[in-house]
Amino acid sequence: MVDKDQLYRNLNEGILAERLGAFRRNLGKNLPLIRRYGGLKRIVPCLEGRTAVVIGAGPSLEKHYAALKKLQYRDEMVYIAADMALGPLVKSGIRPRFVISCETSPVDFFGGIDTARMHLIAFSCMSHANLMRWRGDISFYNWLIDDASYRELWETAGLELGSVATGSLVTTQAVAFALGCGISGLVMAGNDLGFSDRFYARGAVACRALLAGSSRLETSETREMARSRRAMEYRIRRGERDFFTTRQFLAAKMWLEDLFRGGRSPVYDCSVPGCSEKYVIKTELSAFFSAIDGGKKKKRRKK
Repeated sequence: MVDKDQLYRNLNEGILAERLGAFRRNLGKNLPLIRRYGGLKRIVPCLEGRTAVVIGAGPSLEKHYAALKKLQYRDEMVYIAADMALGPLVKSGIRPRFVISCETSPVDFFGGIDTARMHLIAFSCMSHANLMRWRGDISFYNWLIDDASYRELWETAGLELGSVATGSLVTTQAVAFALGCGISGLVMAGNDLGFSDRFYARGAVACRALLAGSSRLETSETREMARSRRAMEYRIRRGERDFFTTRQFLAAKMWLEDLFRGGRSPVYDCSVPGCSEKYVIKTELSAFFSAIDGGKKKKRRKK
């Protein structure tokens, strides 16, 4: 039996111990951009009444590219992609309206991608180097954590930015934000929160790093399988299949399931293994899109 409170507490304390200095440095560099672009208030109406599709970078994302590409400009839907998922999505012809990032270390999520027509939902203390690679609009936010160390950061960034709850992963922040915007429904794709032999969809930054360090004797597939095995901290059972997960993924899974328990908006999960069917409606993304399509042509946003 996992002690959820202890799990959350350990992760929070670990983040503070490892990243507080980076948070302060990043925030200091980000302040001019924060003053220029502001917070979340102006993008809330963009989600109100629509179906939010939160897209993570798990391996199961790969089977959803065709469906995501087909309906990406539907007016009643809004795609919110995790930073790690952006590269694979763009390579597959999918350009999400929103991208969310809370990465505090320099990771090249955006290099070589035309982001001019996308909108970044940016954690106020995210890596300044990452922000400098972004070319589109930006809205900043703080975390909904009331701790003395964090409070100092939020007051410096500006409380008016808005605060988003976090369950330790960027996709949990995307979900929390979307649910606070009066959406008509929530769909999750690629938010696997567990793994068998791979962590991420092919083409994600983390996979490119493995490829760069591979050789004839140690292929990228071998390196990724070895990384997965090292990260097998907990087991998840889905039907006849076993998956594994890390403490961070497990905390996010449990946090989301608590959030969805008794929620007002329907939640559809197309991820593998993703959240438990006790708390979400498990489906395939193509089936979900077909069901809401109803055989009618809907109004589409212009590209």
